[in-house]
Amino acid sequence: MLAIQPFFGGEERTESEKRLKSVPLVNVERTDWMWKAFLPDGSDRDHPVVNVFGPNAVDISGVDFPATIVVVGGFDPLQDWQKRYYEGLKKRGKQAELVVFPNAIHTFYAYPELDDSSVFINRVRDFVQSQLVNAIIETRH
Repeated sequence: MLAIQPFFGGEERTESEKRLKSVPLVNVERTDWMWKAFLPDGSDRDHPVVNVFGPNAVDISGVDFPATIVVVGGFDPLQDWQKRYYEGLKKRGKQAELVVFPNAIHTFYAYPELDDSSVFINRVRDFVQSQLVNAIIETRH
């Protein structure tokens, strides 16, 4: 699975949300609006769709979950939630890889003029190819 700057959150305000509260594209004001607009009435940001390993989370320990690459940008206010997602997968015994682009904003990969964009494409390609090779090896055994 490709978790490219996944859009997670929670009631708690993380360090990155506080520090990067006014960045362009994705910021706290905008994410709060999105959660309010799209979550069921009466829900808060600890809804299991938003805070997947939070207080209302569904246990995925027994789920056959695909290997996952989690991509994080250093200027993405959601980065702490994205890192928690990676940590939550690992804690539950899932195969996960964390790739951090320290100078990247949310959706940096959509801007080919940014150097990290091509590095991102190569990392995703390598991950997908390694998963394909693993699947081929498994089917032969």
